[in-house]
Amino acid sequence: MSSPPEAPSPGSPSPGIPSPGSPSTGSPSPGGHRPGKGNLLFLGLSQVFRMGSGFAVSVLLMRWLGVEGFGIYAYITNLVNLASFGSNLGMNNLLKREIARDHDLAERYTAVGLAATILLSLATGVGIVGWAWALDGRPMVVGATAVAAVALALRSITMIPTAAFHGVRRMGLGTFANMAGRVVLVGATGLLLWLHTGVVGVFIAQVLDALVTLVSVLVTYVRKIGRLSVKATVSELRSLTRRSIPFGLNALFGSIYLTSDIVMLQHFRGEAEVGEYRAATMILSLLALLADTFSTGLYPRMARHIGNPEAAGTELRFATRILMAVGLPSALGGALLAEPLIVFLGGEEFAGAALIFMVLAPLVPLRFLNNSFSMTLSTLNKQEDRTRGVLMAAIFNVVANLALLPFLGGLGAALTTLLTEILLTLWLRWRIRPLVTGLALPGTLARAGLPALAMGAVIWALPPVHVVVSIGVGVVVYAVLGWLSGAWTVQDLRRLRRV
Repeated sequence: MSSPPEAPSPGSPSPGIPSPGSPSTGSPSPGGHRPGKGNLLFLGLSQVFRMGSGFAVSVLLMRWLGVEGFGIYAYITNLVNLASFGSNLGMNNLLKREIARDHDLAERYTAVGLAATILLSLATGVGIVGWAWALDGRPMVVGATAVAAVALALRSITMIPTAAFHGVRRMGLGTFANMAGRVVLVGATGLLLWLHTGVVGVFIAQVLDALVTLVSVLVTYVRKIGRLSVKATVSELRSLTRRSIPFGLNALFGSIYLTSDIVMLQHFRGEAEVGEYRAATMILSLLALLADTFSTGLYPRMARHIGNPEAAGTELRFATRILMAVGLPSALGGALLAEPLIVFLGGEEFAGAALIFMVLAPLVPLRFLNNSFSMTLSTLNKQEDRTRGVLMAAIFNVVANLALLPFLGGLGAALTTLLTEILLTLWLRWRIRPLVTGLALPGTLARAGLPALAMGAVIWALPPVHVVVSIGVGVVVYAVLGWLSGAWTVQDLRRLRRV
């Protein structure tokens, strides 16, 4: 795998993407691209809606579809996710990085990115439907997969103008669109389930969510950023696609690693066990959005620290300290409260997922770290290192799943996922070492881990109470002890507002 082309220095046009207007300066243009304030607040608000709606939809599906129906939904979702890399090759991340370094290129990158993504999404959608027909063949599964492919295409197209919002550090521009779409998702899912449309109705609701979000984002882009176009030359499409390949490969390998367990589990053990495994991973995937929110907010800032290990280290040290202050207590509390939490959400039918959830709980801080490490590699022109790590993780995970899933089922999938994540964390930490200085990770883990252990002891000692009460007590205990230990400070809240 050859080294990815280095990003152009500020002031020079990108290969295949001509600089519009006057010569590029590498700084926000006077045409309205001034960085916004409170980006992390807006991202957080969007993710609150995303997490809340995702939680609500998951509970609705678990309650209405049951274990087997939920397993079919998870199976189709993972088939689509496995092929989703092809819908835009992760070029939204490339665009964010390049636009962050030169805001004047926002309109041109957006136009070429939209044209490329539309073509890629069409091809990917056809491939997904053909794959479902060949791999499964059931009319309901093929039909639901086709609807899910439409939702994927709409979401992929939305990523391009959203990347421009992020690149110019006006991330609040996409907040309303995401909120509106998620409200539509929850309402449509509930209504369609009530109308007994089954799994197909669930994906119809996703199409409505994606359509509302896309239209709102495009309208906002025209009003706040500039002219909207999908015109692009063949050379521009070829250049942007070629430069996106390392990002696309990373998405592919990541999809294989994150979804192969579901696909294999369905083959070896059936849809009921897939439903249990998906229930266990559902809450963990929602928590991962917290790390994604934070890394997304820091992405444009980190992209400007290329060649400055000290500044990059300061940014990453802040990120890991905040993420560990959330991730470590979440993992420990989740492991202690696994069974009552799973039963509270899905009912007694899902009680078997509790042990899987306990095994997977350490993924929370691990994925928080991996998210921030991966963001650092991408922004500092080391995407290839990130992609290599995810490739090795995918290969290891697939081989380990083939060895353990036939015998241990969902528990085996949980064990292989946890081990893979540990190995990936070690790889990423090694690869960012020359890029940052002063990370001080052991001290960060100690300051966040000691109050988490104390919180766990309090939860363990509580008399039998409702799981929501236990969670509330744990949050209060950790908030106080974490402040005393320095896991978080009042100054952090002020700094977060400036992201």
